[in-house]
Amino acid sequence: MKKMIAKLGGILVPIIFCIALIYTATMSLNLTDDLQGNARVINYIGIVRGATQRLIKKELNHDPDDELILYLDHILLGLSNGSEELNLIKLDSEEFQTRLIEMRDDWEELKAQIDQYREGASSQLLYELSEDYFKLANDTVFTAEEYTEQTVQHARTSLVTANFIFILMAIGSSIFTFYQEKRQIKLIEAEKENIKRSEQLSKRAQELMAPMNEISELMYVSDMDTYNLLFVNEAGKRMFQVDDSLPNLKCYKVLQGFEEPCPFCTNQFLKLDETYSWEYTNPIIKKHYLLKDRLIEWDGRIARMEIAFDITEANNEKNELKRRLERDDIRLACVRELYNNRDIENAITKVLEYIGKLFLAERSYVFLFHDNYYSNIAEWCKEGILPEIDNLQNIPIGDYQVWLDELEKHKKVVINDVEEIKDSFHVGYELLTQQGIRNIIWVPLIKNGTVNGTIGLDNQDLGMAEIAVPFLQTVQYFLSLTMQRNENEKMLFELSQIDRLTSFYNRNRFIQDVSELKERKASVGVVYLDINGLKETNDSFGHDAGDKLIKACADIMKKSAASKNLYRIGGDEFVIIYLDIAKGDFYDKVQLLKNAFEKSACQAAIGCKWSEESADIQEIIKEADELMYSDKKKFYQGHHATGRYRHNNDVLRFLADPDVLKQKIENHEFTVYLQAKIDVEGGRMAGAEALIRYRDENGSIVAPDRFIPVLEDTYLISKIDYYVFEEVCKALSAWNQQGKSGITVSSNFSRITFMEDQFVKRIEAISEKYHVQRKYLEIEITESAKVTDLDTLVARIDQMRNSGFSVAMDDFGVESSNLAMLSFVKIDVLKIDKSFVKDIVTNKRAQIIIGTMTKMCEEMGIQLIAEGIEDEQQLDVVREYGVKTVQGYLFSRPIPISEYEEKYIKSPQAEIGGN
Repeated sequence: MKKMIAKLGGILVPIIFCIALIYTATMSLNLTDDLQGNARVINYIGIVRGATQRLIKKELNHDPDDELILYLDHILLGLSNGSEELNLIKLDSEEFQTRLIEMRDDWEELKAQIDQYREGASSQLLYELSEDYFKLANDTVFTAEEYTEQTVQHARTSLVTANFIFILMAIGSSIFTFYQEKRQIKLIEAEKENIKRSEQLSKRAQELMAPMNEISELMYVSDMDTYNLLFVNEAGKRMFQVDDSLPNLKCYKVLQGFEEPCPFCTNQFLKLDETYSWEYTNPIIKKHYLLKDRLIEWDGRIARMEIAFDITEANNEKNELKRRLERDDIRLACVRELYNNRDIENAITKVLEYIGKLFLAERSYVFLFHDNYYSNIAEWCKEGILPEIDNLQNIPIGDYQVWLDELEKHKKVVINDVEEIKDSFHVGYELLTQQGIRNIIWVPLIKNGTVNGTIGLDNQDLGMAEIAVPFLQTVQYFLSLTMQRNENEKMLFELSQIDRLTSFYNRNRFIQDVSELKERKASVGVVYLDINGLKETNDSFGHDAGDKLIKACADIMKKSAASKNLYRIGGDEFVIIYLDIAKGDFYDKVQLLKNAFEKSACQAAIGCKWSEESADIQEIIKEADELMYSDKKKFYQGHHATGRYRHNNDVLRFLADPDVLKQKIENHEFTVYLQAKIDVEGGRMAGAEALIRYRDENGSIVAPDRFIPVLEDTYLISKIDYYVFEEVCKALSAWNQQGKSGITVSSNFSRITFMEDQFVKRIEAISEKYHVQRKYLEIEITESAKVTDLDTLVARIDQMRNSGFSVAMDDFGVESSNLAMLSFVKIDVLKIDKSFVKDIVTNKRAQIIIGTMTKMCEEMGIQLIAEGIEDEQQLDVVREYGVKTVQGYLFSRPIPISEYEEKYIKSPQAEIGGN
């Protein structure tokens, strides 16, 4: 019995170890399968991330790839449920499956955004969603790795526990046999057991290394202290030509090519049971990697394990997308600078700086062609590069015509190496090499369909030359627009500030300067001058003769006045202002001016006033005007009565009596006339303007330019203004009651009336009295008052428009040509005076200005009307330059309201012919 027990004890130990070996091998094989399955899951998530990045790049480049989308759908489904086709297992991790669900949800959102982008949505949201998706993919990889590591840890724990149990069983068997056999036999058995265990451990280690060698990513293990490579998988050996038979291979030497430990080594950041992720471009093989570092136990010591995932292509796509967005931002910044910065030289220089820095150039610049020359008008230079702008002025095009031809033909000039043109174009070669230029890019600036300049780069990054040309072509378009806008603004400024006939300052500048003089305390002298006989000259010899008379008088003032402050404030009215001048000196200069006129064929009425203080400048001007008026009457006392606009004679002075004026109005001796406004495109009536006429005792019609000045001088003009407005409202009300079509009628108001405190309330009350809709009432402002309170004027116009009335600026181009006022007030209609368009057929500058005003009014939402159209040629010109509404004798003279109603209102849509 004892022998049987001893024999059984001897057999039991091998049996136990056989079972342990089988169990350990089985667990190792299962663990290997699990690791391989998990590795494929991790690898396919990486594939999803990389393929998604390629898809986003294609979509942003408008290259849709629906097959790639289906392929990604297939992979995500396989990752969620497992796939025999893809050899994928379903990872038994609740956290991983949660991440995967998030990925699938985000993928559906990303696909939806791709569809929206294909339909024209913003690329920014697609880009942001893709970045979030890539981060989620990284997190999912991390979760899968953690699960894999947990699986390995669990397997190791189970294996150690099983071995521990088997060892206990073996020890128990050994103890049992110890009492059954001799001590020597027990020692031999123990030695055998140790050999078997060592073999088993060695085999297990080999089995664990097998999956590491199978993965395609670089994987290695290094000593934390000595940096010796303890293990490099097969993929790593191929990449870095590692000969692991050599001793003491350093990780920083083999993998980075360094002679000392990497300054970015992650050893200090690693913690047990945590993975440290980072990105780096390897200097040896020039690839960008996503790196996963972790502490592991290796041969009984702690070592660093690193797995490297190649994301070079995805990183390149990301960087290219980033650079593209950067170029778009710079392009937008250039456009914004050109649009917002009114200092064009500063704006162009800033744009050149943007472009030069973007393309890593040494110099960026703009050339303009003029006559047969070209000049550098703007330049930016990199720090340390000498400017060349002063050396590149008025260079004859001559020898360089070949470049201009190239710009005309190919819309670009690109020279990547100036040495290429040394023999074929030596003159150009010399010009470029003298400036230290190695390569250039030019694109043309276009004006009116022809090349008028270039924008270019010197010594830029050759790798960016291909994208520099289209970028510059885009910028040149906005640069050309900005330069054209600047030219238009200069022209408009000249129109706003300078009288075209005399080159004196105009009324706008006069109002501005007078307003500023209120703040000065220095002495001031004012000369008010009016040309005598201009009306007779115009009537007898025509307006060209009148213009010559005005210019002759202006020349006398230029030569004799000795002042820079010369203003033409009306058709024949001038003001000269002397600043910081002594009283005696002022009157001496005035006398010299009078002497000059007495010696010439020109005759002028002159009034003058000097004061120690300029604060009350308006009163000084008024007194000078009154003195001029007295001088004017002396001239006309010996002349026959004329139809002159102002100071013609005293025949109508009786109207200055308020009671007389009231009686004349009540007796209907003042009559309201209407003149039609015409839509040039359809030849149909577009409204009417109300005009006042006076019938004297003889039954003759007196034009307003004879009695209006009298009423303005006595501030009784408002009685006529309100009378005209009420007559218009009566007519509109009657037409409405008769069921006739309503039209818009404009009424002229002197600014004396317009600036009254109760003005808006009065016209509101009149319109309400006759139940007239205010959309049919247009208020025209005329330039009558010499100086206007601009703030009050702006407020009054806003009140008018808020109340529902339309507001028109009348007589643009003469006294009321206050172009600057357009930037302060909102008006609905701008009327170009007839004197401005009288020579429109032959005056090219006037045509350009009309065209410019048309575009400006279109952009500002203002209706532009041209007055004084008297023949078909004038009509054709204004129509060609975009004017849509006209008024003049070609269509209809002013006629009484009753006649207007009979002729037009009964058939308001009938075409209107010439008169």
